[in-house]
Amino acid sequence: MGTADGNCRENGLIQRQGTWKAGCRETGKSGLAEGPGKPAGSNPGRAPRPYPTPSRSGAVLARHAGLHEDTGQLLPAGDGGPRSLVISSDFYAVYQSAGKKADGLVNLYCTAHVRRHFVRAGDASPAQLRYWTQGWLDLIRDLYRAHDELTAAWQGNTAPPAREKRAAAERLEKAYKGWDAAIGVIDVTRETQMQAPGLQEPAKKALATLDREWDGLIAHRDYPMISLDNNLAERTIRGPVVTRKNAGGSHNGDTARNAAVIWTVTATATMASLNLPTYLAAYLDECGRNGGKPLAGPALERYLPWNASPEDLRTWAQPPPAAETLDQ
Repeated sequence: MGTADGNCRENGLIQRQGTWKAGCRETGKSGLAEGPGKPAGSNPGRAPRPYPTPSRSGAVLARHAGLHEDTGQLLPAGDGGPRSLVISSDFYAVYQSAGKKADGLVNLYCTAHVRRHFVRAGDASPAQLRYWTQGWLDLIRDLYRAHDELTAAWQGNTAPPAREKRAAAERLEKAYKGWDAAIGVIDVTRETQMQAPGLQEPAKKALATLDREWDGLIAHRDYPMISLDNNLAERTIRGPVVTRKNAGGSHNGDTARNAAVIWTVTATATMASLNLPTYLAAYLDECGRNGGKPLAGPALERYLPWNASPEDLRTWAQPPPAAETLDQ
């Protein structure tokens, strides 16, 4: 999940689904919005995995997004004033419920997830739905193109030079019209097809998903600075998620907190375009020269990317040198 708080600054928080406090009812299966899912404990040799209790799902989102755990409302800003929050996510029900309850919280739903439902419909009935699916993929492609142009036009209109203000404003107005046209075609097509008799069941399910998540899709118009999907956020967390799964989880609070610190450091270095092995090796080498003790004070601050010198940043961005081959 990606979030934008107040000024639409994007973050990499992870999203959930269910009703606010009494949501996310236990179904015995996962993947509520993506299909029937897989029964709990279906992996051979592994004990059934307990599903989150309703209060746990709400508490996790409340902690990460700054929501009151009992009322579901956004907590005040640092100055005591109201906050606004934009969550870019898939269709997990906790996020949907939070968006309905919290004033100032806007849900943006991932268009890539919507597209996936149409692909699956075509795979389920290729003979009957091949051309129907391709038609929908073309419409979604056009929406992505319209959003790309809207994003570029919005960025160009943020602070243009005085001589370019008129052209930038005209481009932005045209980009909004392009978005409206693309989403308008999708709207008409979905309404028409939902009323059509004899439509294949997989197609009906895909259209029902689009209808259910429609408000979170069209809301992208007001936030051109945020991607039409949350693929970047999901790719960003894939490393930690896969590592956690392969390691069998953290098992206790201390190791979980250590893992959080490690992934925060590596994510920060990645955002600064640093090469992780080179950067970490430089830091650990300096710890060795410090008597094997962690750095502190100015010595540590040197390794914070926003404090580092341009020379250090260039060095840490390079891949590690190839190992030298010793002559036998």
